[in-house]
Amino acid sequence: MDATQTVLTKIAEAFEASAKPFAGQNVRLAALGRDVAPVETPEPRHELAPGIWLDFKAESGVVTAAGPAETGEGLRLQLSDRGDSPWYSLSYDLDPEALQGARFLGHFLRCDSDGPARFRVCLRHMLDEGFRDVFARDLVVLTGGEQEDLVFIRLDPELTEQTRAAEVLFFFEGRSFDVTLRAIEALKI
Repeated sequence: MDATQTVLTKIAEAFEASAKPFAGQNVRLAALGRDVAPVETPEPRHELAPGIWLDFKAESGVVTAAGPAETGEGLRLQLSDRGDSPWYSLSYDLDPEALQGARFLGHFLRCDSDGPARFRVCLRHMLDEGFRDVFARDLVVLTGGEQEDLVFIRLDPELTEQTRAAEVLFFFEGRSFDVTLRAIEALKI
């Protein structure tokens, strides 16, 4: 085995190990293409599956659809009209205990889109006095077709210690889009 294969094998093994603390969440996310019932223009904070939500501002004129991708692999989100909602998000709960000792929360994402779309990954810390959002520095930009991204959020140990509950949110931008999230995997780094 050459040195390149050895390095790549070590990187792959490290990523596999980093997914283990979030095994429960990753199993639920992987099942979205099978477990989600199609829905058109649901109420805000619609639970697509246990602990996984689609959210936007109530009574804002949002026209959207969510459901399994046509291939059965992944979750398809279609936003036809954002109305006047300041946000449109897909989120899932995360055990804050799994974040202890980590420097970063990473996400491996495999998505495709029918045209341009973009979203920012956010970690929401639920605190005794409210919540605090921490965003990934990088924006996921989809230009049509399939792509893979690796996105990281730096963790603050003091903030993580104060966190009572946590959610990961994908905040989508734009007035309309057609995106399929084929794979979402949380990673502890």
